[in-house]
Amino acid sequence: MMAMHAEAGAQAAAKWLDVLLELPRTPVGIRFLLTQDDFDECAATPLAGGMPYCTAVRWSTVGRNYKMDADHCACFAASRALGLAATPEEAVSGSRHAKLGVYENLGVSRAVARDMVYCAHRCVGVEIRPLAEYEKLPPDIVILVSTPYNIMRVVQGYAYHHGQLANVKVAGMCAICQECTSYPHERNMPNLSMLCSGTRCVAQWGKEEMAMGIPYHYLGRILSGLQHTVNPIEPNQDKQRIKERLSGAGLDDKMEIVFGHNYYTNAYGTPAQIAKRKKSAPKR
Repeated sequence: MMAMHAEAGAQAAAKWLDVLLELPRTPVGIRFLLTQDDFDECAATPLAGGMPYCTAVRWSTVGRNYKMDADHCACFAASRALGLAATPEEAVSGSRHAKLGVYENLGVSRAVARDMVYCAHRCVGVEIRPLAEYEKLPPDIVILVSTPYNIMRVVQGYAYHHGQLANVKVAGMCAICQECTSYPHERNMPNLSMLCSGTRCVAQWGKEEMAMGIPYHYLGRILSGLQHTVNPIEPNQDKQRIKERLSGAGLDDKMEIVFGHNYYTNAYGTPAQIAKRKKSAPKR
């Protein structure tokens, strides 16, 4: 596919994602700034005031970039998920969400809390910027916020090489910080998110949007899978869109688009209907 470790890897990946999916929001790269030197040397825009992590991600989907430390992360759930702050006892025990009525009782709340996967490291900050802006050091995690159709296609691209996307962890809680960042990073696997009420409030995602967090080093094979599955999976109208975007991006010599057939063509019908279609099909 492409050399994801090359300097232009992230830029090329962002270009291919847009061509193949026509993303309404740009993909966002997250890089953990583990030391003070990492934070100081990061060229992203430092936050002057507080901002929730997921809001910073949302603004990065439209082109902004930030570097965020614990003092400027305006969401403690995100601070503990990202490894910017320690996890307090009320989060470990599950008592906070039980008292808020998010779960039926302390037992359920504790079970959810126990299954939350936070970054085990303690870092100084995180870099949050559009994927295409990463020119030298690559991001650790890529976050896509898009339509269910596009997320389906990314899962299909993953499945082409890896099979089922197993062990997906979703609770509709701590969506961008835990489901899309710390869980993919700690477990080294992509994860889906339906987003959560908190991020839908502060970041103002659309009701039709969902998200996916992907360790960056998976992205090359996912893109390869997306390319290989265009012809067997996409309908003609989307194949035409992809063909036009390939041409517009100067990539039309990289893929052959085959119209008029995919894996489910003539696959539906009763046994009698299918037999009749086969009988009437022109001989080759």
